[in-house]
Amino acid sequence: MAAAEAHSGEEEYLDVLTKAGEKTGVSKPRGAVHRDGDYHRAVHVWIYAESTQELLLQKRSDCKDSWPGQWDISSAGHISAGDSSLISAQRELEEELGIVLPKDAFELIFVFLQEWLAVSL
Repeated sequence: MAAAEAHSGEEEYLDVLTKAGEKTGVSKPRGAVHRDGDYHRAVHVWIYAESTQELLLQKRSDCKDSWPGQWDISSAGHISAGDSSLISAQRELEEELGIVLPKDAFELIFVFLQEWLAVSL
């Protein structure tokens, strides 16, 4: 599925990864990826003003399904099937904060594996 299709109002598709972060060749709807606990990619954007040493945070909407009403990083989102982390970072920043920045304004800092443990109450 092309990235443009992933954002056309239909459910977003994500690339399924191995634990080592390699693409499996399978893309699934976001809901299925979360339901099945599949490894997938996301991007976090941290806006830091070097001149003032300030970090831009945003408060999550009270209607979000995870961490509602909590302070969060500048911007974040899933990396849609076929997209790069840079394209996704630019898209999420514009969607969430209305900020458009050129590619050279972004710097890849690190990549890490984060595992979530499903807990039923």
